Amino acid sequence: MKTISHPLELTNQITDRGLMVFDNVSKMPIYDKPFTSPFIVICLNHQGWLKTNFDMQIVEFHAHDIAMIPPGHIILAQESSDDFHASMLIVSPHFLDKLNHSHHHFTINPLEYHYNSASHLNDKQYEGILGVFHMLKAISQLNHPDREEMLANQMELGTELIEIYLHENGIMSTQEFNASQQLLNRFLNTVVKHFRDSREVQYYAKQLCLSPKYFGSVIKQQTGIEANEWISRYVVIQAKTLLRHRKDLNIQQVSYQLGFNDPAAFTRYFKANVGLSPKEYRMQHE
Repeated sequence: MKTISHPLELTNQITDRGLMVFDNVSKMPIYDKPFTSPFIVICLNHQGWLKTNFDMQIVEFHAHDIAMIPPGHIILAQESSDDFHASMLIVSPHFLDKLNHSHHHFTINPLEYHYNSASHLNDKQYEGILGVFHMLKAISQLNHPDREEMLANQMELGTELIEIYLHENGIMSTQEFNASQQLLNRFLNTVVKHFRDSREVQYYAKQLCLSPKYFGSVIKQQTGIEANEWISRYVVIQAKTLLRHRKDLNIQQVSYQLGFNDPAAFTRYFKANVGLSPKEYRMQHE
């Protein structure tokens, strides 16, 4: 019997279509193994529950919860109830960029980092988002010259609706999404793309065309966390995942996967941030 692919594994189809909606998600692609999605994923849970690990943090996903996951972050599904049933809206970053450039009215605010955990919706809010999912699915399946224009309109409506609901539920600040918040999102997205290239604050400030001092002050003001700590957190999450779940890779190979040319430098970096050497950490989790 042929195994039915999970939506997150349909990389070619999603890339070709740009945006797809899947209504009958009853499992995650891999349990007990890490999965890094290359797509933007918005998941709406209809019933049941899923216990997962998002960037090494436990998240439980229950009925009428919504979760928004940007690309490049690690999902480790652990277990789910027998009646787990969800819908997934999956968008390729390239397609979203295309909409932003080709439709000048299209202005979706980037998803803030603190959105990444599951947020609960009341019944009215759940029905509202479900309606957006249904409309997006219908439009995405069209072969029509105005398909992208309609998707842009509906995506903008959907993300605005999500923000309104999160405001109502006290999950988001009621302040307008300002330039500092946009900078934070650009920084976090840049870390996901370039953490193998550099782990220095100056590098990311240059990528964002800002002075290191101003850049660092904005990130600290927005999050209460230094920019270099954000970088090291992400690198450490990637390192821990490889050390725990890629036993086929030795320490040297793990260091190369993470962009360290010198395994000794990786060992120093990891121990400075974790308190254990990579070998010690791996032995603790065997």
